[in-house]
Amino acid sequence: MALRTNARTVRGALLIIGVAGSQLEAQQALSLRDAVDQALASRPSLKAEAERVGVAEGMRQQAGALPNPEFQFQNENLRPGQTYSRDVDTLAYVVQPLDVLGKRGRRVEAAQQTVVRTQAEYDLAKLRTVRDVKLAYWAALGAQQSRELLKSTVANFQQIVDYNTARLRVGTIAEQDVLRVQLEGERLAITANLAALRASRAEADLLRQIGDGTATSVMLTESLDAAAGRPPATTDVVLMQRPEMKIARASLEEARARARLQDALARPDLTLTYGYKRTQLPDTAAAANTSIAAIAVRVPLFDRNAGNKAAASAETRRQEALLAATQLDVLADYGAAAQEYALRHTEVIGTLQPMREHATNISSIAQAVYVQAGGDLLRLLDAQRSRLDAELAYVQGMVEYQQSIANLEAAEGVTR
Repeated sequence: MALRTNARTVRGALLIIGVAGSQLEAQQALSLRDAVDQALASRPSLKAEAERVGVAEGMRQQAGALPNPEFQFQNENLRPGQTYSRDVDTLAYVVQPLDVLGKRGRRVEAAQQTVVRTQAEYDLAKLRTVRDVKLAYWAALGAQQSRELLKSTVANFQQIVDYNTARLRVGTIAEQDVLRVQLEGERLAITANLAALRASRAEADLLRQIGDGTATSVMLTESLDAAAGRPPATTDVVLMQRPEMKIARASLEEARARARLQDALARPDLTLTYGYKRTQLPDTAAAANTSIAAIAVRVPLFDRNAGNKAAASAETRRQEALLAATQLDVLADYGAAAQEYALRHTEVIGTLQPMREHATNISSIAQAVYVQAGGDLLRLLDAQRSRLDAELAYVQGMVEYQQSIANLEAAEGVTR
């Protein structure tokens, strides 16, 4: 009964993993570069951020619009019994607001700084999209490799189960040892099932980060073993490239531009009037044609913009403080990312690769001794478990190493 139960468990695990493996032919091959490009082209949230730039550009265009003139036509001295062409005054004139004191230029300047800030915010959204896609890609690739590793381990361990089952039939091994082998096989089968589920979830998360709703499964083509080192960037380059710094600088310039705009808005408004008037002059029998011209100035007797100017000055000081705070945050983030990368790189070279090689050698020796000389079963199982743990640790370590590179690139402000 125990033998049949173990066989069913292993077959079930192989069936689940086999279903995942049978989909490879229908899977879309996807490199890291392709995943990033697809996300930048199709992610809806990124498209929404791009439209914000269009909104800001439209507001800049609106800020530069010239005021339209106003045309007025009126009659005066309308009374019963009069001759319209002689006795009634007729006026037709145009009223044109003038912008000669720099208000329009300040509005355009402030709107232009808003465009710069919005573009920097879009760049930040792109940077985060690239980082999130890279992190999800490496996580999905690690989950896929863990699934394949456990799949092959289950298949290979089934040979050990079959070997010991055959020995039990001829009476060269105790039934207790066979049950121990079966238990280990069942544990591996359950672990393989969980790995297959984790791989499916990781692939779904990758597709969600890409923003592709059409694909259901992908075959990731990058290699986890690509562990080339990279030189760190200088802090000046980081401060120049990071979108957060661009946003902070643009926000400060925008606040200064709006402060200058408030100063300009406190200046008086000018209005020019010019037109035609037909009127009846005294002691004349016919009406006379004349022209009218006027200029109107709003007298700034009271400063009605003092509150707006004070608010704009306070906003400028606030943005200066936020710029300094952003610089500290960016440098701290970059320092942490660089330190993580250095530790992961050292771990890959000095720990993960030697550990993997040692575990593989120990497992091979233990299996050869067990098959050829009838060695200790517990040592064989322990060696197999150690090899599997080392392989899984290597995969996880390489995933974290590649993710540390993605985090470092994001901390440097690199979008690629």
